[in-house]
Amino acid sequence: MKKTLIVAIVLFTMFAILLTSASCKKKTEPVLRIGTNAEYPPFEFKENNEFMGVDMDIARAIAAKMGMKYEIIDMDFDALIPSLTSNKIDIALSAITITEDRRQQVDFSHPYYIANQVIIARPDTKLKIEKLEDIVKYKVGAQNGTTGQIYIDENLIAGNKMNKNNLKKYSTNIEAITDMLNGNIDLVIIDDSAAQGYSKLKPIATLFMIETNEQYGIALQKNSLYLEAVNMALDDLIQSGEILDIVAKYFEDTPPAAE
Repeated sequence: MKKTLIVAIVLFTMFAILLTSASCKKKTEPVLRIGTNAEYPPFEFKENNEFMGVDMDIARAIAAKMGMKYEIIDMDFDALIPSLTSNKIDIALSAITITEDRRQQVDFSHPYYIANQVIIARPDTKLKIEKLEDIVKYKVGAQNGTTGQIYIDENLIAGNKMNKNNLKKYSTNIEAITDMLNGNIDLVIIDDSAAQGYSKLKPIATLFMIETNEQYGIALQKNSLYLEAVNMALDDLIQSGEILDIVAKYFEDTPPAAE
């Protein structure tokens, strides 16, 4: 009798544990982990401790269309792709240009925005830049890991047209711009859209544009299960005109969204 009772108690306990476990699993909903570098207005920045900007509004709209809760995780720009490959985040929205080098490590959504590079300076500058090679004698700042920094490395430094010590790399664009305004460097290379955003925060002058026609995309882990759903949501936003509305919200003169 005692043995029967003990067996019944053990079986009941195991059944209760299984029910509790199943109940917990049902209550646990997947959360879309979104990585960004919130130092890049008008695409991503913080205002009153809230994530704002073009990419942040797109991220929220995509999560809503996917029917998922989301979490936005702020980090250095050059940590975004490593965070994807190490499964610390699911997607990254941070004005990320689609490049072949980056495609070796991550997958990209359809493009949603087109940008170019610009050379900016202090508003009282006497410098004149008429061609890219004109910048080689000056100290130029760039956010590390961005296409602007890579462009200078590949087109000027790699060909020995520019001394590598004349390119100073920063963790954020705001650090580069602040150093320029303080007179420690002469110029900064940055996306044109970001230059427009920063011009509302700090006095800067755009001296030269490099027509790179870069396409921004949402970065995901290789073979991500979310890729198709992200593309479908993004296509809905583009075709409905919601992307243009989001861009217009943060720009006075609406730059080009991808078609």
